[in-house]
Amino acid sequence: MNCAFIIILAGLITMNGNFAYSHVSPPSVAMTGKIQKQVAPMLAKKYNMQLCGAGGGMPDGIVNMLALSYDLKQSLTIEQARPILIDCLNTYVNAVNADTELRTYLKNYPFTPKNIEIHIFFQTLDGGQVCDPFLCVASSVRGKLIYNTEEKGQKFSYKSEVIETYEDAVKILNKKKNIPQ
Repeated sequence: MNCAFIIILAGLITMNGNFAYSHVSPPSVAMTGKIQKQVAPMLAKKYNMQLCGAGGGMPDGIVNMLALSYDLKQSLTIEQARPILIDCLNTYVNAVNADTELRTYLKNYPFTPKNIEIHIFFQTLDGGQVCDPFLCVASSVRGKLIYNTEEKGQKFSYKSEVIETYEDAVKILNKKKNIPQ
């Protein structure tokens, strides 16, 4: 008898929304999802990357942060990865700020690179480990660009880490543009 009661109760709970926990997402979730669906594939195509993650921080529907993560089958140095990270950041920030409906849900407007996270995980062409002196990951977190390398055979620990601010990275790129080649 108890078993039958539990089965019937479980059926009622799953079929009737009055008994089951239901969660209604705030409008900002759909709005940011729409932007991610536009920006993520565009950046993936531009840099021949594979999207491997997307997310954000939206407590109570207020958008604090948005993030995209990619896999890239290339071996790059800091100098090669920097312009990719900066372009990804700028593209994403511009898309968020251009959405007038989303503005009321942003923690701060305009959104800045401090509100966007980009992570690029590097692999060899066959999916293997990329080792020092090439980057294993390049990220942008809270307005800082972070470049990590791994020692061959080592996983889950970094051999080196270089950190620069978004502003310093932009200055470096602008300085290189002005150097005659």
